[in-house]
Order: sequence, then structure tokens, then C-alpha cells
Amino acid sequence: MPNGADTFTITIRKRPRWFWVLAGLWVLLEVLFLQTALASAREDEYRAAAISWIAVAVMTAGGVLVWFRQGRPRAGE
Repeated sequence: MPNGADTFTITIRKRPRWFWVLAGLWVLLEVLFLQTALASAREDEYRAAAISWIAVAVMTAGGVLVWFRQGRPRAGE
């Protein structure tokens, strides 16, 4: 947000507590699916491993999207 010719203002927004609770749950689920994928591959259960790897990929993409989207101000704010 430019204020003048050489001055910029940086706004830092604090994330709400519910966001951190959901982020913690997301990390736990991510680890669970990752462990399931690795264990299934070691036990030659390739279908289960593929499903788990897909779940890891989808959850990672969703988590990254939410992480970057959450910090942006909305139109009404």
C-alpha cells in the first residue's frame, strides 16, 4: 500500500484461533495419510498406497491454497 513516493505500509493480520485448530488437524491428517501410503507400499498393497498418495496430494494442495488465501483481506474489510 503506497503512502508516498518512498514510503510503504505493511499490514500484518493475526490469524484467528479456529484457523490454527484446523491447521493442526490438517497436519495430523496429512501425517496419517502419508504413513498409510508408505506402509501400504511396503506391504505391496498398491491400490491402498495409490489412494493414500492421492489423498496426500489433494490435502497438500488444499492446505497450501487455504494458507495463502486466508491472509488476504476481503472486499468488505
